Amino acid sequence: MIHYFDNCATTRVDDDIAEILLRYNTEKYFNPSARSTFSLQIANEIADARNRISKALGAGAGEILFTSGGTEANNLAVFGSLRAKRGNIVVTATEHSATFNTVAELKNRGYEVRIAKVLSDGHIDVEDFVSKVDDETLLACFMHVNNESGAVNDIRQINQLVKARNPRTVTFSDGVQAVGKISVNLRYLGVDLYSFAGHKIHCSKGIGGLYVKNGVRLVPTIFGGGQEKGYRSGTEYVGGIVALAAAVEKAVKNIPENTENYVKYKQIVREALKNVSGWRENCTDNVSPAIMSLAFCDIKGEVLLHMLEKYDIVVGTGSACSSKNKQSRFAAAIGLGADYSEGILRISFSKYNDDEEVTLLAQKLAESVVELRKTMLG
Repeated sequence: MIHYFDNCATTRVDDDIAEILLRYNTEKYFNPSARSTFSLQIANEIADARNRISKALGAGAGEILFTSGGTEANNLAVFGSLRAKRGNIVVTATEHSATFNTVAELKNRGYEVRIAKVLSDGHIDVEDFVSKVDDETLLACFMHVNNESGAVNDIRQINQLVKARNPRTVTFSDGVQAVGKISVNLRYLGVDLYSFAGHKIHCSKGIGGLYVKNGVRLVPTIFGGGQEKGYRSGTEYVGGIVALAAAVEKAVKNIPENTENYVKYKQIVREALKNVSGWRENCTDNVSPAIMSLAFCDIKGEVLLHMLEKYDIVVGTGSACSSKNKQSRFAAAIGLGADYSEGILRISFSKYNDDEEVTLLAQKLAESVVELRKTMLG
């Protein structure tokens, strides 16, 4: 049995979600843009799914666009929001690579990029971020939940402060690690754009969404038949869209119960590590209950990861989308010293975890750290 604790990277697809995907690929596979009555029914089911997601996330009717996932949603938000040829973009130092690297490409195209600092636990340094916004700021990017530390940012406050300095600035928040994990009400948060992805909440890979606030206009990045208001042309992934609606509704409904369990799980891990020296929890306040980010002194997180695999335990070392990079942008941004910077381990929980396997994880993690340190001492 695999004990899976890398749910920030991806999640197990629920059985009922898999059934939806199968049904729309084998029985209800009609193209929603075609003219038949069967296709019209499918188009109506897409509209129903859009409305269900809007309701679950506090969005208005028609404010949800479907994409292939979080990366495409982030790219559409960044590239699609720029109507001027010149100006600056403000982005935090620890944004997900799907945002950070997209903004970096804009620098290659002649835009000015301003990188805002974060605090030692991964929260955005709000004062520094807002200070970088001026009359020439086209886009401000600030993620809701940091995908590596779990820090939950007050994006309502940041949005208000940015708009106070420049009402024309488009505000975008990456909500991929927030939706279904913490409460999200898009009207209340106030941002112009907000992304999310299905495979983080027990839906399939290949489906996600972008909230586009009424009145905000984007420049299309994919051209074709004009689907998704012309912003994202291409035949819709109908099964994924219907499945995403079901997954969002279930995840939102289960937040209170899951949160209670995740808080308990974190304490189990802390208790197991209390007699182990040389470690820190990277974020403990205003943090996602689903994410526990640890750093170990003079130990490589990747080595710990592979030691835990001997017990069929799967954890992460940080963003899966940044795993090919040798240097951790996150570690540098939060100011981790050289003795801790390579020792990051990210544990991320799901509803499929239970007390017994979390206890196993905690025990084997503590034992592995102690064993590794003995080996290093010779």
